[in-house]
Amino acid sequence: MKARLVLIAVFGAAVVSSWLVYSRVTEARRDNSYRTAIAPYQRDLRIGMARTEVDKYLASRHVEHHPVKFGGSDGLTYQIRIGEDPSSLICEWNVYVALEFGPTDLLREVHIRKEGTCL
Repeated sequence: MKARLVLIAVFGAAVVSSWLVYSRVTEARRDNSYRTAIAPYQRDLRIGMARTEVDKYLASRHVEHHPVKFGGSDGLTYQIRIGEDPSSLICEWNVYVALEFGPTDLLREVHIRKEGTCL
């Protein structure tokens, strides 16, 4: 009986550790794909670039983007959807390249932004 409990515990630990390794590997792959997706924007769009120039760049490449305004932010942000993180039981996460502009419509930052919707 004792050997059976030990066997179950070892099997359970192996399953849990395998799941942890798998989830870390898949997360690393997702993060790598996000870095790959943002790289052209970071390379081609320089900080301080006018929003009209960014609009021309995005239009020339037929990039679908959505302008949003976040509370507490003094400028507009363009969001370009690049993926979706796996949903949990109560939340869904969309992943975007965010092009943030300052109040003078100059590009201030290019980064990854995750936005979740939770029940």
